Amino acid sequence: MDRIYPVDLQVHSIRSDGTDTPEALIDKAAAAGIRVLAVTDHDSVLGVTAAQARGIEADVHVISAIEFSTASERDQDFLDIDILGYAIDPINPTLLATLERVIESRVEQKIGQVERLQAYGLHVPLEEVLELAGGVPGRPHIAQIALKHNPHTFSSLDDVFRQYLASDAENSTHVRRRFSLRVEDAIELTHAVGGKAVLAHPGSYKRMRNLEDALRRMVDIGLDGLEVYYPYAAENGEGAADRRIAGFAELAAHFGLFATGGSDYHGERKRNRLGEAGLEWEQWERLRDENGW
Repeated sequence: MDRIYPVDLQVHSIRSDGTDTPEALIDKAAAAGIRVLAVTDHDSVLGVTAAQARGIEADVHVISAIEFSTASERDQDFLDIDILGYAIDPINPTLLATLERVIESRVEQKIGQVERLQAYGLHVPLEEVLELAGGVPGRPHIAQIALKHNPHTFSSLDDVFRQYLASDAENSTHVRRRFSLRVEDAIELTHAVGGKAVLAHPGSYKRMRNLEDALRRMVDIGLDGLEVYYPYAAENGEGAADRRIAGFAELAAHFGLFATGGSDYHGERKRNRLGEAGLEWEQWERLRDENGW
């Protein structure tokens, strides 16, 4: 039987690009034996309250959290960076006002991408993308609708990304966002609303030139933690994944960052399984005590 960790600090709901409701996430976590969960929707805290309410019923401790997407800053080597904010105040007015601007910009951007797909002659109804998203639309929503209506053009969701939606796609549909947070903004905002800022999945930034140098710059502007434990095995194999994780643990220790871990579960939109990566209970106890979570 595949291992399930008792603490999973990165999962996504329908409030961003997952396929489960916040309540369903908690029910699945409880059934799997997960005792601590962080719902980290992209640029959204809309699922936090519902998840915490169900968590009380299901005896799952739910941490209020978010995953901020950030603007790329080539001079800093901050490319496609995601910052996780943990133990934030999800009803803080400053946070909500900022997220409203971010979400408006994301919606505008995704509408622009759909329009570019349509300009390529593809049938991608915008209203279906927005309906599928339910909250903040993302590229996975666009890809799902594009695949549904263009089966002779695409063989899979990955094929949609390869041809049109990836950053290095053959036929680019990239649209620049009108408003995005910088890495420094995301870290400062996390601190301003009572939280701790963590660099998500450090092994996923393929365009980054030097992770250690970029991490040093993030530490200088207030980064608190590093997501060390992540399901890299599917991409790299068990041995290579273990070596990568050990390297990230060394980097965290070197920079005085606490270590977190999560599955990056998105439901049906990713292969990642709920609880397949995360923390051991003893690791969680140290993290909890250190941060008052």
